[in-house]
Amino acid sequence: MKRFWMRSLTGQWVTLVLLALAVSQLLFFAIYRGDQMRTVFLLRRDEFLSRAASVSRLLDSAEPNLHPGILNAANTVAVRYWLGEKPANDPIEWEKAARESLMESSRPPRLEDLPVIEGVKWEELTTEEWKGESQAHLLHLPDWNGFGLTTKTKEGSWLHAVYAKPGAPVGPPGSYYVSMVITAVAICFVTALVARRVGRPLGRLSDAAEKLGRGEETPPLPEEGADDVRRTAVAFNRMQSRLKLYVEDRTRMMAAISHDLRTPITSLRLQAEFVSDAETRDKLVTTLDEMKEITEASLAFAREDAVLEATRNVDVMALLESLCEDLSQLGWEVRFTGGEALAWRCRPDSLRRALRNLIENAVRYGGAAAVSSERGSSELKIHIDDEGPGIPAAEQEKVFIPFVRLESSRNRSTGGTGLGLAIARTIVRNHGGDISLQNRSPKGLRATIRLPLD
Repeated sequence: MKRFWMRSLTGQWVTLVLLALAVSQLLFFAIYRGDQMRTVFLLRRDEFLSRAASVSRLLDSAEPNLHPGILNAANTVAVRYWLGEKPANDPIEWEKAARESLMESSRPPRLEDLPVIEGVKWEELTTEEWKGESQAHLLHLPDWNGFGLTTKTKEGSWLHAVYAKPGAPVGPPGSYYVSMVITAVAICFVTALVARRVGRPLGRLSDAAEKLGRGEETPPLPEEGADDVRRTAVAFNRMQSRLKLYVEDRTRMMAAISHDLRTPITSLRLQAEFVSDAETRDKLVTTLDEMKEITEASLAFAREDAVLEATRNVDVMALLESLCEDLSQLGWEVRFTGGEALAWRCRPDSLRRALRNLIENAVRYGGAAAVSSERGSSELKIHIDDEGPGIPAAEQEKVFIPFVRLESSRNRSTGGTGLGLAIARTIVRNHGGDISLQNRSPKGLRATIRLPLD
């Protein structure tokens, strides 16, 4: 899951979109929430004052014996009215009376939700704010989420009113969060579709590039989708076609050179047989045979770049075991330490040839070859150890250059053309891997083949 969300295109897009949505909502709260709360506060205040003014005017126009019924009809769960004989000069005393009145409602609030609020003062309302007949005073009760009001009636008593909704949510309603979830899900769905539409061609391109890098034959990519994606597919197809033509031209050229050289080399060898001096004749024949061998080896090396063999799944451990067994039956001293079966996609004949070249070098220059494997999380290592003199560290890369031979251990008397390791590395690199050499202690050389498992 971590790999998907942090590395895949879909996961990154969805994460970025959700992050943008969260940041936008935070900015919304930071910028607009204060104004929204102030607007709600003013609306509640105006509604409370409007209803209180209506009750005050109704009391002034009705008979005193009707006042209790009017107040009882105007009372609600959050708004309570009562009449007093004196004005509310002390806010603390008035809060006590207001608390008692609120507790008489059908659904009284909890007492702990109506704490005593110290430091509040009555403020006189202007004629624009208060539409009643006599002057009125307002008390803000923030801990109660409400207001208090007092005004004198026409008949001389004092009308008191309180509005309180303690515990009322001050944040967005639940529908807001439901809407947010629906929006986030919809955005994720659309983003995933868009990312999939872009990521699918990129995935095909990645797979095709990986196969091409391993030397596999890949069909042309479909040239579809957005312009950028389509142009990428077109460029890849052109590159693959040009590489194929280049390899084919190179192979044809090497085949032509090999064919053209074979005839004069054969003619020269026939003429060399008629040389009367035996020593000179043997040197000429040996040189011509080496030229022929180099020509054939050069052609073989060039052919490794031309993909002719089909790629398929094989058991690499079984391939190693069968190769070592075949070489042992030929009289070579080859030991194989097996591992667990591992199915891997490759060109088995080419890979077998690369392994044979390395084992042959180990036996030729080290007397014996010990083959083992080491499987990691992302690659397979195949070790081929010998007991020979090894190769100086500064010279280890040079032996992979075609026709390069080290006189100290790989001279002409040992045979070969200097192409065995070059061909082996070409094959392994065409499978997406590589070959490295390392001297062993106290003596010997280790050749390590690294093959990718993903």
